[in-house]
Amino acid sequence: MGLFSKLKDLLEANFRDLIDRAEDPEKMLNLYIERALEQLKEFNLQVNRAVADELQLRQKIAAAESEIQSWLGQARVAVQQNRDDLARIALERKQAAEQKLADLKLQLAEQEKVVAELRQSYRQLEEKLQKARDEREKLVLRQRRAKAMKEAGQAVQKLSRLDALSDFERMRDKVDRLEAEARATNLAVNNTLEDEFARLQAEAGKAAVEDELAALKKELGQ
Repeated sequence: MGLFSKLKDLLEANFRDLIDRAEDPEKMLNLYIERALEQLKEFNLQVNRAVADELQLRQKIAAAESEIQSWLGQARVAVQQNRDDLARIALERKQAAEQKLADLKLQLAEQEKVVAELRQSYRQLEEKLQKARDEREKLVLRQRRAKAMKEAGQAVQKLSRLDALSDFERMRDKVDRLEAEARATNLAVNNTLEDEFARLQAEAGKAAVEDELAALKKELGQ
């Protein structure tokens, strides 16, 4: 495929469609940019050659115009010297130079048109390339955001599968049991102290009865 055909394909390429159809859009844009850069370098050489050809044609035109003036001058000198034969030769060569000049001007007009078209295509390719770069940057950011959102969603799903609420319920039940056991232990301690105090009171009561009985016997002389 020739350079101009490749360039035409690049200029007409709709990289949004390429992105939509590609399995890896970023890779597709990278390939497009790589191709475009290569074609841009090669195309720049073509533009430079075309400009050089245009300058060469301008130089040939200037030389042809100078040649025409030279033959015209020689024809005048020949006429002044009554050398019509030489004057005719000079005029014939002048006409040949004029025909050559006309051809060169036609070539220059075509070359100017080609150079203008090449420059326009070059600018279009540069714009396309910059647009592709911008699209690639947007795509990279979109991929990063999508990846972050996907990872966050996966984390949420993982938490859901772990059933964290059930774990909390089991922990709550365990704490409730520990609190109940603590209350039972405290109650047992309190009950033991009350029993001890009751025993002491009972013994004190028995001692008082014995003391009162002894006093009564003494009073009765028993």
